[in-house]
Amino acid sequence: MRYSEESGRGLIATRNIKTGEIIMEETPAVWGPKAKGACCLECGLELHKLSSFHFCNLCHLHFCSEECCAAHPRPECVEMQKLHIKTNSLEYLGKLTLVIVVLRCLLLPETAPQNWARIRLLQDHLENSKETKLKKLNQKFLVNFLRDIGLDKNQISNKEIHRVCGILDSNAFESSTLDGAESRALFPLSALANSSCLPNLTHVTRKDRTMVMVATRDIQEGQELFICYTGIRWGKITRQKHLLLTKHFLCCCPRCLDPTECGTFISSIKCAQCEGNMIQDVQIGSSEFDMPWHCQDCKLEMEHKKVVAVEAMIGQMLKLINKNSTQHLEGASRKLKQLLTSHHYILLEMYMSLVTLYEKKNERPERIVELCDILLPVLQKLEGSSRAVALLVIARICAQVSICKNGKEEFLNSGWFEESILQFDEAYSLIKYDVQAPVTINDLQWTLEILKEERDLNNKEYPKLATTEEHSAKDNAHQPPNGESMERVI
Repeated sequence: MRYSEESGRGLIATRNIKTGEIIMEETPAVWGPKAKGACCLECGLELHKLSSFHFCNLCHLHFCSEECCAAHPRPECVEMQKLHIKTNSLEYLGKLTLVIVVLRCLLLPETAPQNWARIRLLQDHLENSKETKLKKLNQKFLVNFLRDIGLDKNQISNKEIHRVCGILDSNAFESSTLDGAESRALFPLSALANSSCLPNLTHVTRKDRTMVMVATRDIQEGQELFICYTGIRWGKITRQKHLLLTKHFLCCCPRCLDPTECGTFISSIKCAQCEGNMIQDVQIGSSEFDMPWHCQDCKLEMEHKKVVAVEAMIGQMLKLINKNSTQHLEGASRKLKQLLTSHHYILLEMYMSLVTLYEKKNERPERIVELCDILLPVLQKLEGSSRAVALLVIARICAQVSICKNGKEEFLNSGWFEESILQFDEAYSLIKYDVQAPVTINDLQWTLEILKEERDLNNKEYPKLATTEEHSAKDNAHQPPNGESMERVI
């Protein structure tokens, strides 16, 4: 760890690190579900009927089963018994679900002092959040709810509650399972890594809730380790505003200072005059987002508010389409390509959605390959060998194997299989234990092994066939032209 005036505390590589190396593994200091309604406080499964819940006989916390109830820690149960937790309405359980992570944090000095020591040094940014809408909302709902269930003001002050909220907002990691169960947790060591929109680390959450930090690029000794606090595939202005609002800093990473965003033009719209890339001027260190735009080719200028108007119009259009319909998404993306550059972040998100939908429906593997070929070069440039890249690689390989099984291998690039074997091994090593790893990933591994054995067997037989053909060719070379007999030629 090292401190600098520009970025504060940060993590520095003490040796050369290769892509794919595990940097650290960390268990959460605190964990909780992140849901809009009532859900199991142990596994995050969302339930919609009060009768579906199983309540702890001692502390009255709600779970989906006896197994989950038995899994919640004894020290937590003891502390929760001191509160007045109700079990009489689904709405109440939903409110308790919303505050459970904060409540668990506040009880750590009693339930897990070692974890409290891990998180109490994290930044809370309280000085930057005075009288903000979020703080007022927390006071009105969260603080009042905690007081209603009996959290003693003399033991835990309002300021301490807001401090814990600040720590969670600034440092928590979020994850979701394939079933859609969302959660957030604090990993204090990993949270010390600073942010860059060109990160060199990715994180994978395992099923046991352990988080693993993995290098997505080669890192030299002395270089800083970076994660990304915001959406890597978001546009620049969206990223900047999100970081300023939630993390209280203005990002000045190399990508944010490059109007082309490393040549991806992920935020650019098309020039109305020549269809070139419109890019926004950069003013280093400024939190003003209304700098003018100009075409990289014909130099046509455009006011920032006009670019905002285009994106707002697109946003309204996207609200009207069915996000679960591949037909609607394909049609909308074709229309948007008239306004946006080919790698614009809105199009990329639509392509990601299409890949997911086609996979679920087991449809159009050729289109999946095509979409992955558009997405992967952009994501690899911005994220390196990240978790998102690994999932896309797996999706493309699944589609290629499907095409091969359908007898259409001629539509694939030559050498696709050998390339797939190498790429699968790299992707599999990263996401095999991830909570979002495709359920078919082990089946895909088995299928690739079978195909490899078949191809290796064919390759062993091929030289014999070639030798036979060579002998035949030599014999034919001595035959007279047009099938004439040897006697006739002589």
